[in-house]
Amino acid sequence: MSLASERRAWALLYLCLGVVEGGTAAVIVRALFADDVPTVLVDLVLAMVSAAPAWANLASLGYARLAQGRPKIRFLRPLLVAMSVCVGALALLPTEGVGLLLFFVFYGTARLLWAGVETVRSVLWSRNYPRRLRARITGRILIYSSLAFAASGLVLGWLVDEHGPWFRLAILAAAGCGLAGSAAFSRLRVRGEKSLLEAERSRTASGASFTLTGMRDLLRSDPAFRRYMYSMSIFGAGNLMLTPLVVISLDEVLALPTLWQVVVTTAMPVLVMPFAVPPWAALLDRVHVVAYRSVHGWVLVAAAVLLACAVLMRVPALLVPGALLMGTSLAAGSLGWTLGHNDFAPRGEETRYMALHVTLTGIRGLLAPPLGVAAYYLLESAAPGHGSFALVLPVTLVGFGAWEFTAMRRDYPGLGRRT
Repeated sequence: MSLASERRAWALLYLCLGVVEGGTAAVIVRALFADDVPTVLVDLVLAMVSAAPAWANLASLGYARLAQGRPKIRFLRPLLVAMSVCVGALALLPTEGVGLLLFFVFYGTARLLWAGVETVRSVLWSRNYPRRLRARITGRILIYSSLAFAASGLVLGWLVDEHGPWFRLAILAAAGCGLAGSAAFSRLRVRGEKSLLEAERSRTASGASFTLTGMRDLLRSDPAFRRYMYSMSIFGAGNLMLTPLVVISLDEVLALPTLWQVVVTTAMPVLVMPFAVPPWAALLDRVHVVAYRSVHGWVLVAAAVLLACAVLMRVPALLVPGALLMGTSLAAGSLGWTLGHNDFAPRGEETRYMALHVTLTGIRGLLAPPLGVAAYYLLESAAPGHGSFALVLPVTLVGFGAWEFTAMRRDYPGLGRRT
């Protein structure tokens, strides 16, 4: 199958996934349910929805264990079909309290299914593309996917503001694209899959474990990866905490319409990706992921500071550079998150390293956003009108995480070069 055909398959799938993208879905939750459900409940669901791309990865250990020694395309196809069906179900929900509950159930299920795809697909890319070109080829795929992502979110945000049934039809159309993409995906092939499956079975037979104990042993045996995961946990917690607080603040503090909230939180950042991915990919092809993150980290810090200042200083114009820098960071993060663990993993261990990485992502996704929303409401109750100062917390966390990446690059100078 050609690279162009693969790009088309992923673009179709991302048209579907755009409906359940964290930032878009968080805005939609507020727009659809805030009038009929208590605001605090809506915002708690909003926090969990915005972080679902992260906490859904708690299922990754199970997926990684199930995928060991099994043909990858055949394993992933049913997950993609089921995800598309769950997205389609979102079009049929009422806007009362039961609708909010069902939205979370179907949305969460779709994200859990996609977590299996993300856990395993990096193995496909690590096998099909050489290390020196992998980030750039993967980046081209992500560019086409990001355009589909943005289009889906923009259309949905616009149609929700129209207060008609059209947004439901758009969701059904996106689900149809997901089914078409899953059919196209079934024609993909994995280069050297036979030797890969033999290596995975050998690793499993020699005691490689996908249990929590096995993950702990992996961290103990690889101190460089352990420190990388520590830095990622701090940095990622701040990033995940930022989105729900920005969504709440855009509505409560700046009173932006739904469409413009989607533009700031999803469309504008995602549309930057086609321009930002190529230079990031070229950098990641040249250097180890630790050196890469030491640059990426400060870009996210700048984006977070601008978004926080836009809200706290009541200067909406700052949202534009903040969103553009967030998109630049998103481009870097997508590549680093998908491929970075391969710079640590021995051959045959890629899935296990990825499983550990995304499981830790899931833990912080489960904890950080609700804590951010809780901080917002605590500040709001103590000093009405000052809840948005909770944005200082994620800014501090991403700043400390960026500092840790920089320190790790200094302490492990050998990781600054491509291996």
